[in-house]
Amino acid sequence: MRVLSLAIFFVATLMAPLFAGTSYGQDKVVVTPTMELPADGVWMHAFDSIKGESGQTNAALARAVALYKHLEKAGIDPKQVTSAVVVHGPAIYDIANASRYEEAYGEGVSNPNAELVAELVARGGEIWVCGVAALHRGVGDDDVLPGVQMAPAAMVAHAELQRRGFSLNPY
Repeated sequence: MRVLSLAIFFVATLMAPLFAGTSYGQDKVVVTPTMELPADGVWMHAFDSIKGESGQTNAALARAVALYKHLEKAGIDPKQVTSAVVVHGPAIYDIANASRYEEAYGEGVSNPNAELVAELVARGGEIWVCGVAALHRGVGDDDVLPGVQMAPAAMVAHAELQRRGFSLNPY
């Protein structure tokens, strides 16, 4: 019985790759986008950021920067693109300067989002902080990274961005 169990184990181990799905990036896959993007188009897209965790990259900030890169790769002039991020809830610390980030998460913990914020601002992106969350979490004007702006509330920021023609990312 033991020999049979070992034989089944070894056969299953050898055959496992045949039944496993392919992992993205391991095989050569060709992806050819067929979506036509007008050369004179203008893209204004907003992202909502409420989740934040110590030492973690903020997904909304990363997506906002990625929008520029994806459109550039598709041949769009980055001057025709504007990303905006509305930050509230625990994510508010992700746009905090080094001293306020350490105060929130502990001495020696650095903000991994500082470079994303700087890149987004340098590209002409907008980062709006919910003023209500800022008051609630003790993050003032002097506590945020350069280029980050305060809004009266997250819902006001979203309403204003949509009034100006921004679409809202659904995730």
